[in-house]
Amino acid sequence: MILTGIDVSYHWSERGLKLPFQGATGLEVRATILTRIDHVAIGVADLASGIAAYMRIGFEVDSNGVARNDGDHLQLAPAPREGLRSIALASDDLAADSAAVRARHGIAYLTLTAQNVQPATRHPERVYIAVKDVAASAAFYARVLGVPAPKMERGTVINADMAIFQFGPTALGLAQPNAPGVCADALARRGPGPFQILYRTSSMDACAKWIADHGLPPPARGIRNTGEQAMLVMPEHACGVVIGFVGPA
Repeated sequence: MILTGIDVSYHWSERGLKLPFQGATGLEVRATILTRIDHVAIGVADLASGIAAYMRIGFEVDSNGVARNDGDHLQLAPAPREGLRSIALASDDLAADSAAVRARHGIAYLTLTAQNVQPATRHPERVYIAVKDVAASAAFYARVLGVPAPKMERGTVINADMAIFQFGPTALGLAQPNAPGVCADALARRGPGPFQILYRTSSMDACAKWIADHGLPPPARGIRNTGEQAMLVMPEHACGVVIGFVGPA
């Protein structure tokens, strides 16, 4: 199965320059440039079992629990509680951006890392974080990360109102459930925090066949607000994480 990308993006100029934006006080604020999601870490109860689970979904995972794409990776690691534990965002100016985020008291499960010189042609498309109040959370994340707050949109697959922070070809989505579904389930089960990773695949049907051929139930399918098809592997088959796929049939 071919995974072609995660969806994450931020505040870009057409020339890749840092752009100032107007803060809540009306003063210009230096815009942090976070270029993409660099990697994610997933807690697993047992490393061997976690590796087997992600290989059944279609990831190529080495004996250390690392599934590498071009320029980024997914890391499985034993932990007291399964689930999506941390998200590393790549910065074009790590020292300055890290100091700025620390000064704003940071966000527990977000870290910054130096920009990888290797271009990412396959990466996660989005990582979603469940929140209780998406408008308030979007304002908080914008302040901590030093970026403008995004517009709100409706997520039709996870049944949530969302604020999508775009970082290059990838995105960080804050999601407040508006109906029963995986976002509401994640918030009830684990409380606020990261719960889903969305990958782009070159063939949804081939992806679904791989998953079925490896003994998992057919992923739930839906239509995104972009009109694209998406499907979800549920947390019980992915070590506490919802793994989503989007792409052509």
